[in-house]
Amino acid sequence: MEILTVDGLSKRYTIGTKARREIWALRHVSFTVKHGEILGVIGPNGAGKTTLLKVLSRVTPPTEGRVVGHGRVIPLLALGAGFQAELSGRENISLNAAIYGIEPTEVETRIDDIVSFADIGEFIDVPVKRYSSGMYLRLAFSVAINMRPDILLADEVLAVGDLDFQERCLERVKQAGAAGMSALFVSHDMAAITRLCDRVLWLNGGEIMKIGDPEDVVAEYQNTSTSFAGRSVKSKSREHRNEWGELLSVTLTSADGREVGAVRREDEVFIKVGVRTDRPDLFIRYVVHVHKGATLAFRVASGMFPAEAPDAYMASVRIPPHILAETLYAVDVEVILIPLEGGKLPLAAYNALTFRVFDPASERRDRLGGVVAPKVEWGFEGRQSGPREVTRHPLETSNRV
Repeated sequence: MEILTVDGLSKRYTIGTKARREIWALRHVSFTVKHGEILGVIGPNGAGKTTLLKVLSRVTPPTEGRVVGHGRVIPLLALGAGFQAELSGRENISLNAAIYGIEPTEVETRIDDIVSFADIGEFIDVPVKRYSSGMYLRLAFSVAINMRPDILLADEVLAVGDLDFQERCLERVKQAGAAGMSALFVSHDMAAITRLCDRVLWLNGGEIMKIGDPEDVVAEYQNTSTSFAGRSVKSKSREHRNEWGELLSVTLTSADGREVGAVRREDEVFIKVGVRTDRPDLFIRYVVHVHKGATLAFRVASGMFPAEAPDAYMASVRIPPHILAETLYAVDVEVILIPLEGGKLPLAAYNALTFRVFDPASERRDRLGGVVAPKVEWGFEGRQSGPREVTRHPLETSNRV
């Protein structure tokens, strides 16, 4: 039985004032979701994933097409977006419940489950403005999932939070799905998508590229070099340009020069930064920050490169294989322009690039986690016998380190 039917859904935005133009964020999107089914939604940045969930949650109306759903729909588009900072956690639970039409008596029967999953204890009666980001996140997810929606719309709920919380979120959504809840689950975490979802919908440019078995769709998505095309940074930040030059592009490429957005742990990749200078006699220094969520994974800085004449210049930094963890990374870039006579002007692009690292040979239980996962060598010796060669146990089949 279909609990959600999307038929010919399109969403158009008009941008600009003097020179107006139209952008189709969604175009002729059609699919169904069955009762108890979890549908993963994947695609590069700008593919239309968040727009799709906003239309389904009635945050924004469609331009064309129709949506037919049954039951209570609870969107989880921005964790805690409906929270009031001055109210306590308990008061915010009641407020959110009222928004979704849940009676106070029903909330009282669920309050213990909400507090238990959120793991905030006595802080439930403290204003949420005093919560840490982790507490805020846990309470927001717990409120949404414990409202027992018929359809849950979840947009990147695993993008922040520690690994233990991410694991609990996955298990809780899986349990709710088994109990009859349907969900649209948007994520860049391909391991989570294949583990959790019954089917996967791949969006690109607002259109459906493929929908079907999670492993098949994810494999094709990860192996398609155009799935995460490098894009100009012009629309991302007002700090990308000044009177001396402009930060033009930030791309991720494979060793053979292809632009990619999903890479294997064992592959080397390059972050390339394009800059145009508008005056002569400059030096250029590049700084690349690689983040996992709010955590800095690492930062690398170049030396001083000469740019004697106004021109377009491309710098690249190599990331060796077996350095990055299986996770989603975001890249910030700073470019510092330094003239011979002294002084400097910075250019910057924040969240200029997002990419996923995966290991096709790993199992979920074997994932190393962390923000980086370098390949290392182990030694082993006894107190009397000195160094010895490590012999693999016959039952140990994994060769990962």
